[in-house]
Amino acid sequence: MTKRDRSKAAEPDDSQPTEVIFVERQFPVVLRWPLIWGLIIILVGMVPWSISTANDYSWQPLAVNWMMLVGVGLLFYWGYHFIGWYFTVLILTDKDISFIKQRGPFRRDVQCLTLNNVQNVNYSIPGMQGAIFKFGNLNIETLSGSGHLRIKTLFKPAELQAEILEAMQALPSTGKA
Repeated sequence: MTKRDRSKAAEPDDSQPTEVIFVERQFPVVLRWPLIWGLIIILVGMVPWSISTANDYSWQPLAVNWMMLVGVGLLFYWGYHFIGWYFTVLILTDKDISFIKQRGPFRRDVQCLTLNNVQNVNYSIPGMQGAIFKFGNLNIETLSGSGHLRIKTLFKPAELQAEILEAMQALPSTGKA
């Protein structure tokens, strides 16, 4: 058997299409701090305008331009964080788990774990706010110790844990008995 034949035998069987079980985003509560900081930026940006209108200074057009600049900067700030939230997803297929973490428009981190290597799936609810809004953290551990997947602020992590465990049980057994 040649090296080429051995590599073809070792390749995964891609004749069956991969079935996507779910695609889940982080809970929108991750956007709370950018929202709070954005509101503070609005308040700070309005200070020159409020001073110029109250005292009838001649620099009122400059204050209006300052407010427009702050508004455009704020839209970029919120857009950056919204893109990061919107394109950060957890994808479960019948063969693997992928977590794509987007940070702004250009930076992306991708972690993939095959379901065969998953040893343990745990979740935690972080306090009263997590219990009220039903979000929590998901921890996925592997057999090989090659990497653990820790995903924060997912909606209904208990249901996601059940889906992952169900997908693991649906895998065909590779051990020979």
